[in-house]
Amino acid sequence: MQISELREYQAEFEKYRAEISSENKEIFKLTKRFRKDYSLEKIKNLSLDEYVTGKQNPSTFCNRIENELNNWGNIHGSTAKKFGIYFGVDGDDKEKKYRVGKLAFGASTFEAFDKVKQSIIQLLENHNNVKVIKNNLISPMFKGKILSIYYPEDYLNIFSSSHLNYFINFLGIENISKSEIDKQVQLLNYKNKDSVMKEWSVFEFSKFLYHSFGKPSSKNENRLPNELAKFKLAEFPPIEEIKAEFISLVTDNMKDKNTNKLGGKSRKIDFSGQSKRFKRIGDRGEQIVVIVERQNLINNNQIDLSRKVDHIANRDDSVGYDILSYDEKGNKKFIEVKSTTKPAGICNIYISSNELQTARKIANYYFYIVFNVGTKRPQIWKIQGAELLDDKNIIIEPISYKIGFRTNEIKV
Repeated sequence: MQISELREYQAEFEKYRAEISSENKEIFKLTKRFRKDYSLEKIKNLSLDEYVTGKQNPSTFCNRIENELNNWGNIHGSTAKKFGIYFGVDGDDKEKKYRVGKLAFGASTFEAFDKVKQSIIQLLENHNNVKVIKNNLISPMFKGKILSIYYPEDYLNIFSSSHLNYFINFLGIENISKSEIDKQVQLLNYKNKDSVMKEWSVFEFSKFLYHSFGKPSSKNENRLPNELAKFKLAEFPPIEEIKAEFISLVTDNMKDKNTNKLGGKSRKIDFSGQSKRFKRIGDRGEQIVVIVERQNLINNNQIDLSRKVDHIANRDDSVGYDILSYDEKGNKKFIEVKSTTKPAGICNIYISSNELQTARKIANYYFYIVFNVGTKRPQIWKIQGAELLDDKNIIIEPISYKIGFRTNEIKV
């Protein structure tokens, strides 16, 4: 996401941010009180009935985390099994009793509870050790909430994997990890590197994300009427699941396809343009190309060069290209990304006059055209700028004009 676009969202959020200031203070009071009531020492001496959910006691450890602190982050979407041990039913078995949520915790009630408790203690004592945290037996959603309550400046209060994926995709953040913890860290790093958001609390940041971008669609929301479906912004697969591949293409004579105009009747691919929908498609293509370029350099033992790949378009869209990258020998590559949700075929690429001039002027200028950008298997056609622009099979047609004028008031 370009910095100018991000600033627009932030400016809009400032009005809402003032409205939630009291809510912000209140939730921090509640989390502080919870940490006091359940200090590390108190957790070590916690009894089973002081821990479990399901026994009509709202003051248990699990009940307070899930319900009293719901505004800190919702974990209601999964069953009570996430707590490791609980009191209640299980599917068709309607007898209410203590149940172990995960076989790894053990078979007996008290063996499982002891292991759950030791896992929580391990989590809190090793909150800076990512390897220990990832191997901890506590379920990812519950683990994330515990860490964020006890260390609110270090862990984001968003715990659903689908929500984390949604925001990472929306912001165009580079990510190759499937771990929820890593995704939380990525989003927090994004917040703390921004000159505006670094002053916000974690609670304010999460509110900003939901207020500005909404949340992933539910199954019912995916069944939109035709009149609304075309306005729905694209939701893409998690970026870490993407396996992009380069393809080789050759151009064909457009006249043979009865379309010597960009607006012809033949099948047309919609490339990113001015609307929010096309902007999302364009951002996704750039996100994919940055990751592919870094990984290619890493695979060729150029780790230092991989760190220098620069997604310039995020902060400056005036240079005439989107990404500065490098080849295996260290030569610079200037990459302009064009993206589509469609497969390879008859293509219309929309470029600015600045991009056109830059492509003609710079030797190592490349177009990376990303097809099937909304899938897990996008395809990238890499072609040198001059090679494409000098190709006799392509049609370059101006479709936009700048009109300048000055006005004076007519005196009646």
